[in-house]
Amino acid sequence: MQNIHDIIEIKRGLHRICGQILADAIAELDKCEEFYQDVFSLYGLIYNTETIKQKRVFVATTAKYFILDRFPEGSLSIVDDKYEPTNKKEIKKFLKNIIEEFFTLRNTYSSNDDFKKKYAEHFNEEVKDFSKEIAENRDDSLSDFVKALEKVYYYKDKNDNC
Repeated sequence: MQNIHDIIEIKRGLHRICGQILADAIAELDKCEEFYQDVFSLYGLIYNTETIKQKRVFVATTAKYFILDRFPEGSLSIVDDKYEPTNKKEIKKFLKNIIEEFFTLRNTYSSNDDFKKKYAEHFNEEVKDFSKEIAENRDDSLSDFVKALEKVYYYKDKNDNC
């Protein structure tokens, strides 16, 4: 059973690079959460709602590498810096095939390093380590405007006549 909070955070990460239709299609995959659990484990991250929330850049970047880059040529376009499907009817079929291929390759290799190497070789690419994306956390600090509003909201006037 899928954890709705995890799926929401995954979608928030996906929205960094995907349009609404594509983000929804990925999040609605039967194996979406299983895929991200595996990817987080593959790179030594704990898979839980709080970690997903902090690692939205990682969610987006790994989606690009493991999913979006595997779409057939011409099936995705970039509109306003976000990936969009060119054929909405075929998107679920493409996604299903991409995820199945990921798990087929993943189940072939027992070690994480072997999988990373063989996955990259399979697609004629270099091995990705995502260390920069893993190190980047979401900025939870408040903006200056919000901080000013909080000060006003919690301000206690010394003059009780006001």
